[in-house]
Formats: sequence, structure tokens, C-alpha cells
Amino acid sequence: MVAVPAPGSPPFFPILSLFHAAAEGELSVNGASPELFCRLLVSRPPRRTNAPIGSFCAREPAPDGAASAGLSPRTNDRTMPMMRPIAKLVVTGALLSGSVVATHASADDVPISEEARSHFAAGVALLQDPKAPRYEEAYREFKSAYASSPSYRILGNLGLCAMKIERDTEAINAYETYLAQAGLELTPGEREQIERDLATLKAGLVSVTVSSDPPGALIIDVRTPVQGLDVRNVYGQVLSPLSLGIRRGHHVITARLAGYLDQQWEFDANDPALPPHVFTMVKPAERETIVARERPIPTSAYILGGAALALAAGGAVVGVLALNKHAEYERENDGVNPSGAQSIRSTGLVLNAATDALLGSAVVAVGAAAYLIATRATIERRIAQQSPFLPLDVGPLLGPRTVGGAAAWRF
Repeated sequence: MVAVPAPGSPPFFPILSLFHAAAEGELSVNGASPELFCRLLVSRPPRRTNAPIGSFCAREPAPDGAASAGLSPRTNDRTMPMMRPIAKLVVTGALLSGSVVATHASADDVPISEEARSHFAAGVALLQDPKAPRYEEAYREFKSAYASSPSYRILGNLGLCAMKIERDTEAINAYETYLAQAGLELTPGEREQIERDLATLKAGLVSVTVSSDPPGALIIDVRTPVQGLDVRNVYGQVLSPLSLGIRRGHHVITARLAGYLDQQWEFDANDPALPPHVFTMVKPAERETIVARERPIPTSAYILGGAALALAAGGAVVGVLALNKHAEYERENDGVNPSGAQSIRSTGLVLNAATDALLGSAVVAVGAAAYLIATRATIERRIAQQSPFLPLDVGPLLGPRTVGGAAAWRF
């Protein structure tokens, strides 16, 4: 049973022990439920502006045999036993309202900014998601809260989230600092629990240092567990060798740098330490440039060729008419109707002249087109290498006895 202090008495700061009582259903505040207890803490009037930060911590009963084996009951990795569902989440209200003051505040603790309180509240809300705790997003919120106000009181939550998303080096650092600075705020049971978690994290930690040449690559680590989804962690651009603490298992680390091909390192992390690995970044091979020489047929040659065909067709039609008139003249030129025969002859002569003019013009047009084709300029253009199944150049093929097309391939 945890009792609320009487009005006017100094406030207290419940931390991890509240979870154990809540998990067993033993926590009450003058008969109120644990949820009501959290609301009472948050609703109390603020007593000072820069109250120390509160702490959120989710604890659950350890699986059978976990304590004797020295393993943490909170993780779900193959190097750590499966956690049980969290019975209840207990959140102290100091950070959210600035109303609760620790009895044993550290002299090294820092004032808590409103920005830190806002990020902390967001992290707590993410951990209390009705579907499932959202550790990765909560980790970012607690990280931002700690960056705004580097109070050790944030590190318990930050260490928990870092452990859940397998950023184990950060989890170890956060927990160690939290244990060192929390002092009497932690009960012996709470301290023992965190120390067991630390021992488990350190036992399964594999150290490796990675870098890239040239530096600045983005490092992405993906671990494939025996069960469940892949665990993916992205680290910022590596300007200097980066020391990572990863869990045992199968990993694929990818280095990504703009203008270079992605480089991967696939390995099984079984030993406590691995030799340093340098990602040698390689630029993509430049596509081979091919110089193609072409002699495109000018548009005027196509125009003249079309005109020559039209003139030749017209000359053929008019020539047929002239032949018909010649035959008619032969029939009428029998001396019976000299004037009629003379008229037919005159028409035939006109048709003959028109035929000659049309056919002559067609010949001139063909000659001009042939000249333009024969004297056309050579043009060079650079093209990137393409599929060998596609031709490099396609064009018409004209010759004294050949009319068709031509295509060129390069193998």
C-alpha cells in the first residue's frame, strides 16, 4: 500500500517501485486505483517552476528462472528471454506538471525546460499506446528531452527504449549514468533489476568499429533474429570511425554515400569483438560513350524526290492522252474532214509538249535530290552504350541498284 502524504507535508517522488506494486494489483492511494494515482499526481497544483523531472518505467514480473539465471525479464531477443505483457504503466507527474519534487534530488541535476517536458510527455504517451508500446518513436522523444535538459531522470526511460530497439551501447550508458546519479531514489529491488539488465546487455554485446573511405557514409545495420521481424538501426553519416555495440546474431551492415554504390557487409556476430571494417566506396562505372558518325539525308532531298515522283506521274498521264490523240488523228486524217484532223493534230502536239515538260522536270528533280544526298554532310554525335540488341544507327539505303534501309550494331 502506498499512501498519499497529508496536505502540507513534503511531497515524495515514487519511481520504479510503483510498477511492482501496480503489477501485482497492490498499489492504491487511499483506496484509489493506480490509474487514479497517476491522475492525482498530475493534477496537484505546481509548487515550483523548475521541479526535477519525473520518471516513467515499465516493469513486469520476471519469468520463472530469470532471476536465478541473471537475465533481464524485459527483452524479447534470442540472447534475452521473452518478456511478459506489462500489467500496468505508472507515470509520475513531475515532468508533465512540474508539481512533484524528489526527496533526494541530486546536486548535479539540471532545471527542466518546457521543451524537455513536452518531449518527455510525448515519449510517455507513445509507451502507453493502447495497441503496443512504440519504443522507437518514444526513444526519439526521450532523446530530444535529454538533449534539451540533460537530467539523469530521463535516462531510465531512454535506457529502456534504447534496449528495446537494440541500441545497446546507448542503453548501457544511460542505465549506468542513471544508477550512478539516482542515489536513494532507487530502491534496492529497482537497482538490482537495472543491474541485471545491464549484465544481460553487456553479456550479449558485440563490439565493432566501422568507417567508410571516403568518410561520410550513412551506416544501416539490419539484424535478422531467429523469430520476428528484422531489427533495423540507422546511424548518421560517419565522418570518423564509429564504434557500435550490436547484439549477437546475423547482421547486414550497409554503407550508403551519395554518388557511390552501396556497400554491404554480411556476417554473424558471435564473438565479443570483431575486427574493424572499412567500407571502400566505389563509384558506379561510367557508361561507355560511343561516337556515331552519321550522314543524315537533308529534308530538301526528300522534298525534291516527292516532286520528281509527282511530275513523273503527271507526265505519264499526259503522255497517255497524247498517244490517244495521235491514234485519233490517224483515223480522222483520211481527206474527208481536213479541218477536224488538223484540230486533233494541234491538241496532240500540245499534249506531247506537256508530257516532255513534266518528264523533263521529274528528271531534273531526281538529279537535284541525288546531288543533295551524295554531298550531304557527316555529323558526329556521342551516345551512351546501350543494349547490344538495339541498333546504334538506322537509316535509308539508296544506291544505283538498291533501295532499302540499313542498321548498325556494335558487339
